[in-house]
Amino acid sequence: MAIRDLESVYAAYSRMVYWAAYGVLKNEADAMDVCQNVFLRAMKHEKKLETMDDSQLKSWLYRVAVNLCLDGKRKAKHELLQDELPETAVSSSYELPEAAAVDAETKRLLMEAVEALPDIYRETVMLHFFSELKYDEIAALKGVSEGTVKSRMSRAKERLLAHLKGGELHG
Repeated sequence: MAIRDLESVYAAYSRMVYWAAYGVLKNEADAMDVCQNVFLRAMKHEKKLETMDDSQLKSWLYRVAVNLCLDGKRKAKHELLQDELPETAVSSSYELPEAAAVDAETKRLLMEAVEALPDIYRETVMLHFFSELKYDEIAALKGVSEGTVKSRMSRAKERLLAHLKGGELHG
């Protein structure tokens, strides 16, 4: 295997890391912070990462991102218990170049629908559409079968459609 430089790892995987973090945190600034911290950790573990194949590297980066998000959420929850009420987070309007053609209201409604999904479906949607991972790659990252990913995606699409049509789909 060729030795990777961190710049090429960042170029190849930063989008996936960002959207994985955003899927958990639902906040642009926090997701960007997590993304930066993931690649700082990658710098610390550069020798270890050189021994990984692409699939292992992608899994490692994804796990680090999600774990940092969950750690941050636990820390924030703990701090909230010690403080008063939190300030309300302002919704992000992060825009990818591909999304520039979509009008703001449509994007807002779609992101609202995605954010309303249960975690298991939202994560699958974010990994597929925003991180541009294939079903088999998502299955490998999540440790489930490709059929499970397809099933989750199908259910997510049903819920998204129901949400966008104004009805809620529960169950």
